[in-house]
Amino acid sequence: MTTATPAIRVDTLILGGGLTGLSAAYHLDQQATATDSPALANWLLVERDSRLGGLTRTEVIDGYHFDHTGHWLHLRYPEMKQFVDDVMGDQMLRVARKSRIWSHGALTHFPFQQNLHGLPLDVVHECLQAAIDAALADARGGEPPADNFRQFCLQRFGKGITERFMVPYNTKLWGCPPEEITADWCTRFLPKPNLSQIVAGAIGLTDDQAGYNASFVYPRQGGIETFAQAIARRLPAAKVQLNTVPVRIDLRNKTAMLNNGCVVSFERVLSSLPLPDLFAVLTDVPAEMAAHVSNLRCTSLRYINYGIARPDVLDDIQWLYIPEPKHSFYRIGCFSNAVASLAPTGKSSLYVEVGANCPASDADVKAEVRQFLRERGWLGHDAEIEVEEIRHIRYGYVVFDRHYFGARAALLDYLQGQSLLSRGRYGGWVYSSMEDAMWEGYQFARFGK
Repeated sequence: MTTATPAIRVDTLILGGGLTGLSAAYHLDQQATATDSPALANWLLVERDSRLGGLTRTEVIDGYHFDHTGHWLHLRYPEMKQFVDDVMGDQMLRVARKSRIWSHGALTHFPFQQNLHGLPLDVVHECLQAAIDAALADARGGEPPADNFRQFCLQRFGKGITERFMVPYNTKLWGCPPEEITADWCTRFLPKPNLSQIVAGAIGLTDDQAGYNASFVYPRQGGIETFAQAIARRLPAAKVQLNTVPVRIDLRNKTAMLNNGCVVSFERVLSSLPLPDLFAVLTDVPAEMAAHVSNLRCTSLRYINYGIARPDVLDDIQWLYIPEPKHSFYRIGCFSNAVASLAPTGKSSLYVEVGANCPASDADVKAEVRQFLRERGWLGHDAEIEVEEIRHIRYGYVVFDRHYFGARAALLDYLQGQSLLSRGRYGGWVYSSMEDAMWEGYQFARFGK
């Protein structure tokens, strides 16, 4: 948006133009206006790509719209609801979640643990009996805290639900055994149902509002990038540099050399760059930090965009979980089942997420997906497929192994001591939502944290 000058002096340097950086920039300007503070208004945002948004990006192919997999916006903070309203006005839809699970030859409601009805009776019996046993053991007390993800699920749900869904699904998601994953991250994303809820779900009393994401908001037109671009349009163009990355950052002297030759002097930095990428450009970093960086684990993500010339592929389901190990993919989503404008009239836009470290070739995965869709009656013949494109994302899901908390804390503490806050999904090295990224940008702008 601007032509770089040889040297720039700013109070705040923002690295990365995803939702964290966009929210921080937007709210810094809002704060500057409200408080008449020139320092808050004196910021520069640099973004490596040719447009802002980060992974909040929509690709359009032959009239089909594809986000970088599912980007449904769940809001729980009043401040973020107001932020979205201020930026988007009436251009957001509220959509009720319609998610399902394909397992043991049956379509069941989500979440699995509260919707056993429809599974084979022996599976229902196994899961229900084990859930009762787990609830009785919990009531008796005395069990040590769970040490890993498998133990967490066994204590919370029992062996049946654990082995039938929790372990196989998440093993595909993370690409490693559940024993390598700690239990500490789970509570928010795996709500604990009481025994009454499990029994009710086993006899068919489904609750589509269960879970943390029972509904979401999404732009009426244009895909999720419409939201990111709406924020971007409210930023002063002179404070944004695109196609720009830091090649060297000296935190001691508070300077950053950019790839366009510009040197930026700053007082503080907000970075949403992935932690390994950030540390690769820092100078004079203590040697022990390299060991902590090497202990960070994250999956890469392979997915396929599909444009199919028939309506309502997946019926009315917006995303479908597929836990069984025999399938190389673990989730299929249908954008156009959530918002019809994401596909041409009478057609469907989908994405398929492939398991981390899955050894199958792209061609084999495509053949498997086609066969799965045909068997479900969602694809008649291959000629209906108008788009079938493989995509890769370098950073996918953070792996919460036994090194995670120590390495992350050491790295973030070091950076904070150098007036750099690292936030966002990969800057903070967390499993988080779009709202979390926006919230962290807001918190930085309002409170400096």
